[in-house]
Amino acid sequence: MIQARYLNAQSYPLMNVHFENITSEKIKSAFLEVVQRYDTLHDHKINLKQLRIKSSTMQAQPVLNWNSLKGIKSYKVKLALHVRDSDTLLVEDMPRNVLIGWFAHELGHLVDYAPLSTWQMIIYGIRYLTSGKFKRKAEYKADYIAIDHGFDQEIVAAKKYIFENDLMDQRYKDKISKYYMSIDEVLVCAEEKMIARPTTGL
Repeated sequence: MIQARYLNAQSYPLMNVHFENITSEKIKSAFLEVVQRYDTLHDHKINLKQLRIKSSTMQAQPVLNWNSLKGIKSYKVKLALHVRDSDTLLVEDMPRNVLIGWFAHELGHLVDYAPLSTWQMIIYGIRYLTSGKFKRKAEYKADYIAIDHGFDQEIVAAKKYIFENDLMDQRYKDKISKYYMSIDEVLVCAEEKMIARPTTGL
């Protein structure tokens, strides 16, 4: 039996990644693998913290600095103990490729946030919460960025995990269908190698 070979933070000294309340080596390894391929994030501090979250499975957020006008330098990624809307599906039990796909999407958001100032990030957040069109554009861009970094198969795996899992709430599936790229769109982008990079229009 071949044992999984897990990455650790010492393997990538250029990445400023910190873990809080993370006991699963699979989670740490999957997260590090994604960060390692997002080279534009290597100069940023990223903290992955696992805690109880009811509203989502993962949340990637900037740490706002009111004294900086040159863009976001630090991020926090909140990771739930359970997959959204489930009391039985543990995040650490998800297949590794699904974890990687999920992280690839969330870190795609961080790449999108990187050039924004604190005030631009606030505007971004307001538009995300108040405009369905903007929210869809932002979620599509996170998927585009993940695909552009070679995570198309993992993104597909994550979407299949959601849509084919009977324990997932139908309202959550409907939300994914409404705001995120479909599996077919991911495959088309990967095959044609015509990755669009839409701007958020700030």
